[in-house]
Amino acid sequence: MCQWVDDQMKLLQNSWSDMLVLDHLHHRIHNSLPDETTLHNGQKFDLLGLGLLGVPQLSDHFNELQNKLQELKFDVGDYICMKFLLLLNPDFAEVRGITNRKTVLEGYENVQAALLDYTLTCYPSVTDKFSKLLSIIPEIHTMAARGEEHLYDKHYW
Repeated sequence: MCQWVDDQMKLLQNSWSDMLVLDHLHHRIHNSLPDETTLHNGQKFDLLGLGLLGVPQLSDHFNELQNKLQELKFDVGDYICMKFLLLLNPDFAEVRGITNRKTVLEGYENVQAALLDYTLTCYPSVTDKFSKLLSIIPEIHTMAARGEEHLYDKHYW
C-alpha cells in the first residue's frame, strides 16, 4: 500500500505542470476564465501568466492549443481522461523509482480505451477526435516543460 502511495506522489510530481496547463485550458474554454482578474485590493493578477507558468512568449501557442481543443468539441469527459493520461504518463524514463509500473501502464491503457470509446460514441461526427486529443498531450508537455524551466531559472538564478 505504501509503495502505491509513493508511486502516486512520484507521478503527481512528474505531471503537475502538465495538469496545470490542461486545467487552465479547460477553464478558459468552459468557464470563460479571463486572462487577468482584479483582486479586492485593486491589484491585477495575470491568470494567463499563471497558466503559462510565467512564460508569456508561449501565449500564441497556448491560444493555438485552445483553438484546437475547441474545434474538437473538448468537453469535461475529454478533460478528465486527458488529465489521467497526463498523470499516468507511460514515459517512465522521466519518473524514477516507480515500483508498480505494470499497474500504472494498465491504468494508462484503460483510460486510453475509455477515451477512445467515449469519443467514438459521443462524437462520431468529429473526425479522428481521439488521435487528435492524444497528439495535443505532447504539446501540453512541451509547454509545461518550458514553464518549469523558466520557474527553475527564475527561482534559482
